[in-house]
Amino acid sequence: MTTNMSIWEKVQTTDTRFTKDAKVGGQQITSLNGTAMIMKATEVFGPAGIGFGWNVVEERFDKGAEMFSGEGDKRVSLGFELNHTIKITFWFMLDGKRGEIEQYGCTQYLYKSKYGTTTDGEAPKKSLTDAIKKALSMLGFSADVFLGMFEDTDYVQQLQAEQAIEQAEDKAAEQERQRLERLEWLKSSIETMAGAVTMHELKTLNTRFIKSATARNEVAFIRRITEAFEARKSELEGAAA
Repeated sequence: MTTNMSIWEKVQTTDTRFTKDAKVGGQQITSLNGTAMIMKATEVFGPAGIGFGWNVVEERFDKGAEMFSGEGDKRVSLGFELNHTIKITFWFMLDGKRGEIEQYGCTQYLYKSKYGTTTDGEAPKKSLTDAIKKALSMLGFSADVFLGMFEDTDYVQQLQAEQAIEQAEDKAAEQERQRLERLEWLKSSIETMAGAVTMHELKTLNTRFIKSATARNEVAFIRRITEAFEARKSELEGAAA
């Protein structure tokens, strides 16, 4: 028997080794490695083609915005952008039952760049990968990325630390290295707070450091930071009196 969240709970955490920062449409995003997601799906469902797979339902090129070159009287049309779109049915087997998800993938094929009109010969492959990743996301794969948790630096750093221990040959040595690194961070944080010259600066630092310690569930660190905050707060209030 499975619960409604059984798959989601297995696959929601992303291995940071298989992510990278990318800019799409002027927005900064976390890009996921498609092969890594297929590897995770294989772990959960079995080999592609047996435990899961996809069928292409529709494939087309959609006309986009008109492209121009030059200005004023010399402005000429270069035609229209073309976007490649694919629709798939993604299927998977779970407890002897077959599930299906429909999803789309889209990629720019013909567009204007700073070098002139450009075509992407790998647009169909990229669209297919996009559709597969979107379908997997609906099952919870890399949910932490799609939920925006990778925008939180503390979350990513904590995840990287946990994965570094898991992947280390000498786990005890890695744990000790991280412990000493965090103690150094605590020392630096307290020294920084002690140097705050305004109450606003002090409160901002306190919020940031408490947030980082809370993300790692470091109760002792939270206490030390709070003590440092109260001490510097008293000093600033005394100086202002």
